[in-house]
Amino acid sequence: MIAWSVELSEFGIQYESRGPLKAQCLADFVAELTPTISEEPQVWTLHVDGSSNSKGGGAGIILEGPNQVTLEQSLKFGFKVTKNQAEYEALLAGLRLARDLRARRVSCNSDSKLMVEQLSGTYQAKDTLLQRYFHTASHQISSFDEFTIKHVPREQNARADLLSKFASTKRPGQHRTIIQETLHSPSLDDKVVNVSDNEDLGWMAGIWGYLKEGILPEDKDEARKRRMRSAKFFIIGDELFKRGVSSPLLKCLTVSQATYVIKEIH
Repeated sequence: MIAWSVELSEFGIQYESRGPLKAQCLADFVAELTPTISEEPQVWTLHVDGSSNSKGGGAGIILEGPNQVTLEQSLKFGFKVTKNQAEYEALLAGLRLARDLRARRVSCNSDSKLMVEQLSGTYQAKDTLLQRYFHTASHQISSFDEFTIKHVPREQNARADLLSKFASTKRPGQHRTIIQETLHSPSLDDKVVNVSDNEDLGWMAGIWGYLKEGILPEDKDEARKRRMRSAKFFIIGDELFKRGVSSPLLKCLTVSQATYVIKEIH
């Protein structure tokens, strides 16, 4: 030790105690070593299929989320449906399930080419009932941050197809690992499909144009008649109503809406 002391004495080495670490140094250390965590929501994969036969109709829904989460739903319809209507009902049920699970990005697969092409804008929905389903589905889809839909062959959608047929042919109470429900009425949103849609408004066209945009005929007599007739009507939330003398407000219907109401009544 004496020898080492003699050797090191010429360097002027002095002992100093270690001071406290600065708080900023610790903050920088944590910031540099903390891994970046992506908060972007992950994509959920949705498989839907609708079925319709003489025994009834049903829908099969498979929703696959992050962390290998998979939910299967078998939905039975308590009303008569066509094949295309069943496909839309399956999609709407899948969208409800995804929304309930707070999915923000959804990729949907369906073997219904007609529905996929209509929602993609390639085909136009001409059938009155399918127009209502199209508008309802489009409205529901708009609530997601990201939504894509593509057509897949039936063999790639086999599980959803099986669930839809299971719902339309089997009694509830079996296979309890599957979510089973019965839909008692169509999933149509009447607030979406109203007289502001691009369809023939019939006798309402002139009244609607005047109340909404102040449009009047060039002929003075016709303009006066329209103003007088329109005084009995008013618009609430993009829907046209007529004032009744001793009755509640009367909702005005387009031709397609009236046809649907008559069909439901009978």
